[in-house]
Amino acid sequence: MKLSYIIILIFSIVAIESCSNRHVPKTGFEFQQETYSADTTLDKIYIVDTKSVDSINPKQVIYDVFRINYQDYPNNIELYARPYDSLGNFVTNMAYPYKTSEHNYFPILKEKLGKVYGVRVEDIPDFNVREFGKDDSIAFNIMLTLDYSGSISQMMETIKEATEIFVKLKYPYDKVGINSFNNKFSVKVPLASDTSNIMNIFRAVAEDDMGLFSAVYNAAYNSLKLFEGTNQDTPRFLVLFSDGDDNYSQVTIREVIKLANELNVNIFTVAFGYSIDENLEYLSSYTGGKSYKAYSKEELIAIFRDIYNSLRNYYLITYKPPLFFGWHKAFTSLDIPGRDSMMIADVEYNTGIGDLSDSSDIFRRPILFEFDKDSILAESFNIIDEIVDAMYIYPRLRLEVQGHTDNKGSAEYNQKLSERRAKAVVDAFLERDIHPRRLRYRGFGLSRPIASNNNEEGQSKNRRTEFKIIAK
Repeated sequence: MKLSYIIILIFSIVAIESCSNRHVPKTGFEFQQETYSADTTLDKIYIVDTKSVDSINPKQVIYDVFRINYQDYPNNIELYARPYDSLGNFVTNMAYPYKTSEHNYFPILKEKLGKVYGVRVEDIPDFNVREFGKDDSIAFNIMLTLDYSGSISQMMETIKEATEIFVKLKYPYDKVGINSFNNKFSVKVPLASDTSNIMNIFRAVAEDDMGLFSAVYNAAYNSLKLFEGTNQDTPRFLVLFSDGDDNYSQVTIREVIKLANELNVNIFTVAFGYSIDENLEYLSSYTGGKSYKAYSKEELIAIFRDIYNSLRNYYLITYKPPLFFGWHKAFTSLDIPGRDSMMIADVEYNTGIGDLSDSSDIFRRPILFEFDKDSILAESFNIIDEIVDAMYIYPRLRLEVQGHTDNKGSAEYNQKLSERRAKAVVDAFLERDIHPRRLRYRGFGLSRPIASNNNEEGQSKNRRTEFKIIAK
């Protein structure tokens, strides 16, 4: 099997200047290592090699989910899991086609549905685990996008060195391209496979196109757009190395997330320095990626290697998820003989709100009613519960409930019926402790059908309520 990956790597470097003139200030990674000395004592393990399950110490194994692909929801979910030991060795030979034992290493899979309201846990009895390794000939298309904003002259050598190290990590069949940005976006090296050629071109233009402002989201958006003409079946990744600050973009973080999901791109973020971690973590969590934070040049290089090694070595867990338009948390277990208990790795994803627009799947499903009644059909209460949970997660979200009817009866009668239906939905939200100020309702009678009123099927679809976002 041969897969092709697209990675976009974005660097954002901000030099730090000292307020004192009595000594030469420390800048960049040197400054960070001193400033963040407390944080850098934390143990961080990055993948550096592989080791068979038969030759590792089971008590030193760590288990996590590196990334998730939920673009094919609700038909399929893909979890990319990593077991590794405390020395950074990825643990192999635990699943088809490399498994060397009859032991079931991955016995349990569950999903938690809902984050605040109506939370429940469902078992996933049917799932498949497939091991991938370097022998699977995975190819990458890699786009490095470097932030050339601000006073980065002290960091230029680090940028060049880190970029060259990353390029050298490529396999012969990988392709790498290099871009830069400040308030403008510039292609420095188009996608190419010849490592020497990539290096030579980059070295010639490495210090060109510096500027003062940072348009991180514009750069991410423009980088994503470069792949619109590529094969949609090709897995793609965007790795964003940034402090998370943006002072020039015209596009928003939500627009970047929306485009990434449309193009099926996982976003990985690497924060550094005085970074705005919330924005970077938000990008990762809503596109199925992973967040990193680097405090030194050495750690940055280790992160690059970790990303590469984790894309080449993983356990792919696939399954059909429960139907729930909202917040999910998947739990996968790993059982290695010699341990006292199983390990659990988890990952979150959201199939409901997404970009917080009226077109989000969670709002497009109508609440249905019987003919000439304002009582909600039982099968629609799960939709209400999902939206209520979303309103707890997003406390600034306010909704308008819009009622509709079929064409049976007079316009005046149907207008009042549609208002009663909209109010019935609002009352259901109030019963679930949503504040009245976050809701309002309107009736549209028979004026806005979504199906033909010439048959019962169409009429049943028109007996509904819909949702419109009025604040977020």
